Amino acid sequence: MNRKPWRAGFAIALALWATRVTPPASAQPPAAGGSSSNAMSCWWTTDRNAVHIGEPFRLMLTCRVIDTGRAAVVPNVSDIEPTSIQLTPFDVLEGVRHQDVVTPPWRYLQFVYSVRLLGDEFFGRDVAIPPTNVRFRIRTGTTEAAEGVEHTYVLPSIPVRVVSLLPAQATDIRDPSPDTFGDVEARRSRSTVALVAGTILLAFAAVLLLIAGVRGFERFRKRGPAVERTVPAGAVLGGCLREVDRVRSEAAREGWTSGLAARALAPFRVAAAIALAQPVSQTLVTDGASAREGQLTVSYGMLRRRRAFVSAPITADTIDRLRVSSNGRRSLGRHDDLLDAIRGAMADMNAVRYGRDGAFDQLDLDQTLDQGAGAVRRLRARYRWPARVVDVFAQSPALRIGSWGR
Repeated sequence: MNRKPWRAGFAIALALWATRVTPPASAQPPAAGGSSSNAMSCWWTTDRNAVHIGEPFRLMLTCRVIDTGRAAVVPNVSDIEPTSIQLTPFDVLEGVRHQDVVTPPWRYLQFVYSVRLLGDEFFGRDVAIPPTNVRFRIRTGTTEAAEGVEHTYVLPSIPVRVVSLLPAQATDIRDPSPDTFGDVEARRSRSTVALVAGTILLAFAAVLLLIAGVRGFERFRKRGPAVERTVPAGAVLGGCLREVDRVRSEAAREGWTSGLAARALAPFRVAAAIALAQPVSQTLVTDGASAREGQLTVSYGMLRRRRAFVSAPITADTIDRLRVSSNGRRSLGRHDDLLDAIRGAMADMNAVRYGRDGAFDQLDLDQTLDQGAGAVRRLRARYRWPARVVDVFAQSPALRIGSWGR
């Protein structure tokens, strides 16, 4: 059976019925009870009842169209797009179309415009949003859709109250400046302070740049031999701990010997010299040379690894003599509280190294080595930067000044 005549008849009947629809007389949406049979209805809404001249306000256009499986209203939105709609005497600044909301059998469309009104002739008057035409067609059918003739829906105009900003005798619109002489003077003062601060910071940056340039020039200038920096105390103490760990491992594996005791003496002598604030002999190594007896090999540097031989002529008698000379006063940079364990380890290792009978207790030597290693480990912790900062501020003002000067 051919359904085309039936569809055409339904479209004509629906079109005649839609042409008799009376546009709503207010800016509110139609009531659900009295106009639920309308194929299309639109209304205006604003975000305020009164506006000022030149003040942007929001104007919303909402349309409700029928949208079922057999019939649907297709509005022509090209005339109501934000870039094409005409609302004279209002100016449309911008606009946006929100996503349609579908609630069967209805589909809702909404456009939001930002508009304003210019002109001194509108002061204290009600200016109406002009009537706007929305063209639409009625599409029928599911598989073979057919659109009927074009119809026009006329939106009613709505009034907008314009509030006067100027007296009635004013002939033009001129916004006065909100700034006073005091505001201008305050801005000028702030700009002067900012300029001075910027100049000072720029001068500091220039000085730092000059210092960096001079140091870089001296570094790459080849006049005479290069002077290497000394090895940091923390790196030296770290090398001492690593050597003590190696000696402990060999003693546990092969037992204590005279040569192993000699190796253990070197790190404790260097640690004792640092604890007594005595100089440590350092020799930077640039080739594959080997350390002599009494020397300790230390590696340091994060990006560029270097090696150095360190040694110190400190003995147990030297520790006792320096303690007596200090008369119990703590000198800057000394750590007398850690010297007992280090001195005990040195005395026991010296007895094994230079003793004649060769009798010694393996367990006692292990215990002495562990006590000395613990003292060296605590000494190394004191040379890390957080401990050094706390130690400097805990001392007297005179010692504090000497520490920073050093």
